[in-house]
Amino acid sequence: MIKQKYGTVIFSILTIVCLALAVYFFNHKNFFTIILSIGALISVLCAALEYSYSKNKNLIIDANKLSSEVNIRYSKSYLLINILGNFIFIILGIYFISIVGLDYAKYKRGDYFLIGISLYITLHYAIKIVKTIKKSLEKDVLVIGNNGITVNSQKMIWNDIKNEKIIIKKERSGNTKHPIDIKYLSLYHKNSNIELKLDDLDTPEYCIEQYLKLYKEQTQKVNSGDYFNKPAETDFSAFENILKLDALYSLEEKELSKGFENIRTLAKNNSDQLRSYCESIANFEDTNLDSIYYALSEDGESWRDFLTGEFIRLFEIAKKSSDPTNIFTVLDEIFYDAESSKSSRKVIDYLYQELSNTHDKIRLKALTFIDLWLDEEDINKSSSIIQKMVKMTKDENWKIRWYAHDLLSSYSIFNPDEIAISYTDKIKAKIGNPYEID
Repeated sequence: MIKQKYGTVIFSILTIVCLALAVYFFNHKNFFTIILSIGALISVLCAALEYSYSKNKNLIIDANKLSSEVNIRYSKSYLLINILGNFIFIILGIYFISIVGLDYAKYKRGDYFLIGISLYITLHYAIKIVKTIKKSLEKDVLVIGNNGITVNSQKMIWNDIKNEKIIIKKERSGNTKHPIDIKYLSLYHKNSNIELKLDDLDTPEYCIEQYLKLYKEQTQKVNSGDYFNKPAETDFSAFENILKLDALYSLEEKELSKGFENIRTLAKNNSDQLRSYCESIANFEDTNLDSIYYALSEDGESWRDFLTGEFIRLFEIAKKSSDPTNIFTVLDEIFYDAESSKSSRKVIDYLYQELSNTHDKIRLKALTFIDLWLDEEDINKSSSIIQKMVKMTKDENWKIRWYAHDLLSSYSIFNPDEIAISYTDKIKAKIGNPYEID
């Protein structure tokens, strides 16, 4: 659908053109007359939908007249347009078959090809019609109410829903050359992103947007300070509802800052539950620990003991994992930007020991992380850590040799000859990725 100022006019013109051509072919090509008549009907339906959309797009929903929930299903008009459009291709398929005829004894080689293509078109679009009819029978496509939101029978309460909004994506439909705007309902439910296409529903997006706001305001405000100040439930529901870091960064700057502050408030008021929640995470591919660690790292002075403990705990888990990539990604969000302390020294000493790990990937990651935790007093030639890095420029793995050389070069405390690596290692680093070991 066009959904713009001149949409109704465009489809009205198409209706007239289709009807005129249908009359012209009435005594010549009945198949064309049928196809053009269907085209005219589709244009009429589209014009009516465009007119209704333009007329009501400024409609304000009265909160006092809301029922306990609103049920939104697939639009019968859109489904009918879809069925009629597919039916046109079925008629074309039948038309091509009629050209060849059914007397296969007279078929030439090209006729078999045309029959095959025609049968494929007919069956393909017949199946699409059946699927569309089946789609029209679906219930609870979208339900918005006092208790929460239901998307395709998946029920979600408001406390578990975050960042619900209408988004627009540029997509290509069918064989169209240029992308068109497609509207989606987007929300996060327990860290999982859920999207539902809205263009085929019987309720326009401007109404859905109001329903989301009104029903949520009538029930509870998830983002309010009271929610983050109350003690967490024993099932960690409050911590589970924290958005992942990429979702937080999709918010506006003011909401982003508030989101990080809310995480710190929640953690402060529920420190015991926070530790238990972090330790309960086993799947690091889909976790919000990155948000928690990042938010707390911004107040590193208050959370340094917790963060350093978590860093070592997760690094130990990574050492035992067959694929620690996701764990290391989470560890990237733990940082400590403050004066030297016993806590940061604990991490430095731990990583120093891991520089001798027999596993290449762990050794490289320890080298990567220790650079982020070092104090200025550690960066001198007599430092045992720096001397260990010098030895690593002779490591068996070229990536470790290159990375150790790269770090030492950045410190500017050695002559090039003292930390030199081979020309071959430098070439490999330019061609390959020296920062990761598979």
